[in-house]
Formats: sequence, structure tokens, C-alpha cells
Amino acid sequence: MTRTSRLFAEWALLLVAAMGLMVFAQRGEWTERLDLQILDFAAQGMADEPDPSIVLIEIDDRSLAMLGSWPWGRDIHAQLIANLSAAKPKAIGVDILYIEPSDPKADAKLAEAVANAGNVVLAHTFGDGSPAEPATIPVFPIAPVNEVAAGVGHVSVTPQSDGTVRSFGLSTTENSVDYPHFTKALMALTEESGDLSSLPAEAIVPYHQSGAFRTEPAANVFNNEFIPDFFADKIVLIGATGQGLGDQYSVPGYAGGLMSGVEIQANLLSAMKQDQLITSASQRGILALQALAILILFIVFWRSSPRFSLIIAGGLIAALLFTTFATLRIGHVWVSTGPAILAITLAYPLWAWRRLATVSRFLEAEASSLRSATDDPERRAGEGFDVVARQVSRVKMLSGEVRRNLQLVQDVINASPDAMLVFDATGSISLANTAAKRLFGANCVEEAWTFTELLMTSTLTYDEERQELEFEDGSCFLLAKASIDPSVGSEVIVMRDITGIKADERQRRETLEFLSHDMRSPQVAIIGLTGNSGDTLAKQERLKRIESQARRTLKLTDDFVQIARISTEGIVREEVELNSILFETADRAFPLAHRKAISVVTRESEDPIFVKLDPAAIARTLDNLVGNAIKFSPENAEVILSVDVSNDDHFVIGVRDFGPGLPPERVKDPFARFGAKSDSAGPSAGLGLAYVKQVVDKHRGKITIETSAGKGTEFKVSIPYS
Repeated sequence: MTRTSRLFAEWALLLVAAMGLMVFAQRGEWTERLDLQILDFAAQGMADEPDPSIVLIEIDDRSLAMLGSWPWGRDIHAQLIANLSAAKPKAIGVDILYIEPSDPKADAKLAEAVANAGNVVLAHTFGDGSPAEPATIPVFPIAPVNEVAAGVGHVSVTPQSDGTVRSFGLSTTENSVDYPHFTKALMALTEESGDLSSLPAEAIVPYHQSGAFRTEPAANVFNNEFIPDFFADKIVLIGATGQGLGDQYSVPGYAGGLMSGVEIQANLLSAMKQDQLITSASQRGILALQALAILILFIVFWRSSPRFSLIIAGGLIAALLFTTFATLRIGHVWVSTGPAILAITLAYPLWAWRRLATVSRFLEAEASSLRSATDDPERRAGEGFDVVARQVSRVKMLSGEVRRNLQLVQDVINASPDAMLVFDATGSISLANTAAKRLFGANCVEEAWTFTELLMTSTLTYDEERQELEFEDGSCFLLAKASIDPSVGSEVIVMRDITGIKADERQRRETLEFLSHDMRSPQVAIIGLTGNSGDTLAKQERLKRIESQARRTLKLTDDFVQIARISTEGIVREEVELNSILFETADRAFPLAHRKAISVVTRESEDPIFVKLDPAAIARTLDNLVGNAIKFSPENAEVILSVDVSNDDHFVIGVRDFGPGLPPERVKDPFARFGAKSDSAGPSAGLGLAYVKQVVDKHRGKITIETSAGKGTEFKVSIPYS
């Protein structure tokens, strides 16, 4: 099993364990106390003002002192109900259990008072059945009273695991019989609630603070010492509140922590009337929500860093708490999320432990696989207070050595004058040295170009047969490929600059052409002229022609030598005055121009212009241009030699004639060696303009030609000042 598959198996196992923990915690109520604390915190302040139609008659300590100790006789209860009924309340709820018979006369009197009132709801409870039938059975008030009551409801209270009373069974089913709660029977009697079937079977009460409801001592009612309007059209609850009566229950801390049974009934009744009851969400819905939170956490575990996973774990706990608060405050639905919070709280450290164990194994394996360059045993063992810290220290030391070696390799590659590209298994560039980045741009690695994209992006020509790349500027490179890892298909390409070699080949080819054609032709002509094979030319004419061919050979040789010299030796710059160069050029051209009555006109700058250039090379360049202009100009014409210094970056020397213009075959490539040429004005090998182009290029300048048939030609040589 690979390390990745083993880690996935551990991840899946931990996910199943977290889900199982959440399910068992939900069913076993392992986090009930945590959930109840969250419930109490979220429920405080939910209850609005107590329903003003609810009033309590308290059997408090003062009433006990005035009417006698508990239990009171049933005749006192009868009188209390009779006096209260005279005040015309809407309903009377008696939260006292009359399940044991007392004095028959007193019981009869109580039954008579209940019957006369006509709106009394009595309380009952549940008890254990007979040994033969151990099922829970209802325990109703004594028959005389129960038969005349307007309604009967149970007042059973079942505290939760922390002993606090929060939820009530509004409908309790025993032996397939439904028994309504005491408050539900009151609601049915008052006919204010409409369809009570919509009430949940069990509900949680958001409590008011203890003492929030209006009260009246039972002794005052018994003695008719109360204002009748105080109870008119009200729902009156009668119950024990005295300290020693045992009808006190634990309630949430925000409600005061302790509350009498009758006040608890008042809170429940108020919540029912104001539609503020809280119901519990379905167990399936809660499990689905919690399972989703755990699944999200484990997806983050698998895909993200431990730090981000911790943030998400905290965020999910906060989201679950927020869900509990939001559903409770907005929808009055309680969603208990304690099991998921428990599972998330335990899952993160367990996953972090497994990750740490995996990292520890990996560090140990990596440290063992790397050979250290240090001879210090203590450094090889690593530093730190525990195993992981020492492993990290050891791997850090070893990775530093690897990083330095990789940097050395990179430096060596960058120092190579040849361009190098490394392609990964996908065919994309993964590494390029400095020379390659100069050729193709630094972004070729960042954008992971393929070799095909490289050819399409760059302005070059690829000769696949010769494995040569030729760029637009004339530079040429020979490709050499080598496979790095044949199993994955990665390879390295080295590009050797053969621009000089190609130039030498071209030079040799042109030299051979020069020797085989241009130099050979005049020599053959000289040999023919020196023979006596019946040639009728006069001696003087023959000598003249021999001299012409010899001069042609000399000029060819001189031009070729000058081109070769400027190509190999370059130029030597020195400071000269530009106007003087124009004057000297005009002076040298005077003899040739005079023979054709041509005027060489100079248009110099008004001020002296000092520039750095090679004066000999520039002089010969201008001699070639002016000589050609004179050669191809008609008699009595002008040749204009000018200089323009209006630009701050460069100066321009112009040579203008008014001859026939360059022939079309020459216009295509005017500076080619041994290119198309015209002998109409005398013998020519086409080397003059090639030399001009060489000199201008060496000065980092440009030369342009403007020519038109029958209107002449102008050469403009532009050279930067520095």
C-alpha cells in the first residue's frame, strides 16, 4: 500500500469513527448537559411580557399563617373557589391534587363550589398500576369533584438530566388514551386557541423571570379582601408557593433557578397563548445537519493545511452554535448540536496526530535517504527536544545541502553560453538557463510553454531536417536533444550558437563565387588580349583593354579586402569634425566629376559638428556612394552631399544624384555581395554597396534608399552620436 492510499484509509476510518461517535452521542444523550446549557443561554430573553390575562392565587406562607397549616380542609378550598367565582374570572385552574378523599361533607362542599363556578379545571397525575398490570395509569381527582369539573389535565413534571424543568408533554398517551396537559385543558375551556390539535405533543418553555406574573395571596381571596375587577375575565391559577409545601422545582438560571409549580404552569400557559412554545427538531434532521458539518471538516482535512483545518473546525463549531441560536430565536425550533461539536473537537486532534505521525515517518525516511555532506555526528542526528523536532532539524540541514547543490547546478547551467531548456513529461518547459531566457523571454518557464508554442511565439525559422533555428536578426542555433528520463518522456534541448559558423560558411561561399566568377572573368580577358590568334586590334587598343581589365581586377581585390577587413577587425572610433569629412569627400571626387562636368555640391552644417566614428571607413563609404552617383549621373548634372543634425540622437549624411535610378533587380537587395548589377556606367562587381552596409552596421547605424526611375537616387546614412 502506498503512503497516499494508507493515509486515505486512515482518513476514511477516522471519518467513519467521527460519524459513529456523533450518532451514539445523539442517541445516548452524552452531550445533553452541554446542549441544555446552550439551550438556556439561547432561550433567555425570548419570552415577551407575561400574558396579562393570567393571574396567580398563591397559597403562600402568609396565607398558611392566617388560614392554618397545610393541608387545608376541603371546605377552605370550596370557599376560596366560591369567592373567586363571584369575581367572574374566565377560567379557574386549580393546581392542587384532590386524589384522596377527606371529610365527606367538605368534599361535597368542594364539589358544589366547583359545580357552581362552572369553569374550574382540575389537575391530575399518573401513578403505577397494580402488580398484575404494572403500566402507568392516570390518577384523577375524587369522583364528586372530578364529575363536576369543567376540565381535567395532568400536571406531571419530568425534570431533565440536570434536574431542571424545561419541557412539558402537552399530550400524554398511556394505554392508547390521550391525556391533555393541565394548561391545554384551560386553553380548551377559554376557547381562545382555536384548533388545539396544532399544538405539539411536547414543547419547551421559554421562562419569564420568577415573580413576573400578577399574584394575590389565597388568604385575601378567602377573606374577600380583594378588588373583584382584579380577576374579572382572567385565567386564574391557584397553587402552592409556600416554602415548606414541596411544590418547588428547578428551572433555568436565567428564570431564577427555582420556581413553584403553579408559576411554571403560568409560564407554560403564557407561552401557549402567545405562540412562543419551543419544539425540538426531528432527530433525522439533526443527524443530517451534524453529519454534513463533519463531512465538510474531513474534506478540509484531506485537501487543506493543518492551520486552515483548525480554522475551519472552529468555524464549523461556531456555525453549529449559530444554527442553534438562529433556529431557536427565529423559528422557535431547538436543534441540539452537541454531538457534532464533540465529534469535531475530538476529530481535529486525532487527525492532527495521524498527520504528525505520517510527517514523522516521512521525515525519518527522507533523512535516511539523503546523504549528508557533514562529518559532525551531532549535526547529522539533528537538534531539538523531541523526536519530531530532531527529525525536522535533520531534514532541514539535509535539504539545505540539497538546495545549495541545486543552486550550484543552476549556476553552472546559467554560466553555460549555450541556451538550455528542460522539458517535463507533459512537454512543458520546467527549467531554462539565462541564455535561453535571453532568447525566448523569462516568461517561457512561468507560462510553461511547449516546444511548439515556443516556435509559434518567437520570430524564428525551424529547419527540422538540419535541427537549426534561425532568428529574425540572423542569429542561428544548432539544436541537440537528450532524454533525461525515458520512462516519463522528459528531455533537455541545448542550442549552440552557430551564427559565426554560418557567416563563415557564407563568406567562404561568396569568396569561391568571387574567385570563380568575378576574378576569373577579367583574368581570362587579359589572357585573351595578350594572345596573337588573329586579333586585328591595334596594339594601343589592346594595351588599353588589358589595363582596364587589370584595373578591374585590382578594384575587385581592393573592395573584397576592405569588406573582409571591416568584417573581421571592426572599426576604430575617434573624434572628427563632420563638415570636414564632407569637404574631403568632395575634393577626392573632383577628378572623376570633372571628366563628366558634374558638380559635387556640399550642404554642410553651419556649426562645427564633432562626432566619434571611424574616419577611414566613413571616408571610403562616402567615396563609394559619391563615386556611384557620379558614375550613373548624366553630364552637367549635380551630386549633392549633405549632412542633417536636426535630430538629437543621430546625424544623417545624404548622397543625392539625378541619374536613372536603381534598376528594379538591384532595388530588391541593393547591399548584397555580388548581387544584380549594371555595367552601363563601367565595370562593377557589386561590392561597393556591400562595404557601405558593413560600415554603417558597425557604427550601429541605418541606411535608407529613395530611388525613382529617371529622377535619381538618394542614400541616407543615419549614425548615432555615441
